[in-house]
Amino acid sequence: MILSIPTAFVAFASFVRIVQAAGSGCSSSNAKAVRSIRFRIDYSPSSMGSTKVSSWSDGGGPRAKINANGADLLNPFAGREYAGGGRWDILGTRAYGSGYPYGAPDVTTIKGRPFPHAMWPISWGPEYLGGEEYWGDDLDLLRPGGAVGTINVLTKDTSKWPNVGSDEVYTMIGDKESLTFMISDLVRVCHAAPATPRKFDPTTAGTNSTQPRPENVVQYYRSSSFALAYPKYNNTFALPSSNLTTNHESVPLPGSIINSPFLRCINDTIRASLPLMDAFASPKKKHSPGAIAGIVIGSVGGPILLFLCCVVLGRKKKPSNPPSDAQ
Repeated sequence: MILSIPTAFVAFASFVRIVQAAGSGCSSSNAKAVRSIRFRIDYSPSSMGSTKVSSWSDGGGPRAKINANGADLLNPFAGREYAGGGRWDILGTRAYGSGYPYGAPDVTTIKGRPFPHAMWPISWGPEYLGGEEYWGDDLDLLRPGGAVGTINVLTKDTSKWPNVGSDEVYTMIGDKESLTFMISDLVRVCHAAPATPRKFDPTTAGTNSTQPRPENVVQYYRSSSFALAYPKYNNTFALPSSNLTTNHESVPLPGSIINSPFLRCINDTIRASLPLMDAFASPKKKHSPGAIAGIVIGSVGGPILLFLCCVVLGRKKKPSNPPSDAQ
């Protein structure tokens, strides 16, 4: 499960240029570039090569398994199922571990789960609902889309959003490739201010405005591999001291943002364009021996039956008299 490193560097190198162009009003070429950002991940090189992750992709398609043979034994998640998740089931809830379309029978942990949308879930550090399985700098080197980071989402466009206060600042959490695309698209669609990613480390000391906490999350996406947080939201059901599950309840959003059109724009844009793994084509269905025999008999017997019918009908049918000349 190796991130295609060259594409990560290319995407990040062009990131500042893209968001600056978007902030000053996207040209048609810049807008097209933003809408077509994609990267590749290698899940099982010995069997299927790299898979493509694209913005605005519908996802879906058949499921597959990370090869557990040969060189893929070095893959930390060899043998796990992945893919199949689509745009239609990208939304989770405010509970970590939500939004899995399949493979989530145990609500007390996300450990051992498949990757329905191909991406790994973000991790809140050791001992938080099994997320330690995806935690660590060594794993971030392998994480599809690059290491987890955060990026602030705010707007300074008071003409577009006249009722948005200066303290209405959200934080996106996810792999750097997805963050790079989403801030570019939010600048274009929601008139968000350009921003750059920061390192994500929820175990370090600091305020939740610099490092978001699980209790700040207002929405999970893509099998909990991407999240949106608001520092003034305190969902006590998500605190480690509570009886944590992946389908826990949540407290209502603060009144200041519950009907925010800016928040609605952010959520709708992430839902519509967050990069997803493109579906690979379903394998061609093989016919059973019985079906093959039926095809052979049909292909051979059909012409014979048609010939016999023609012979029989030809014998029964009398030749018609030629039309007589009119007198």
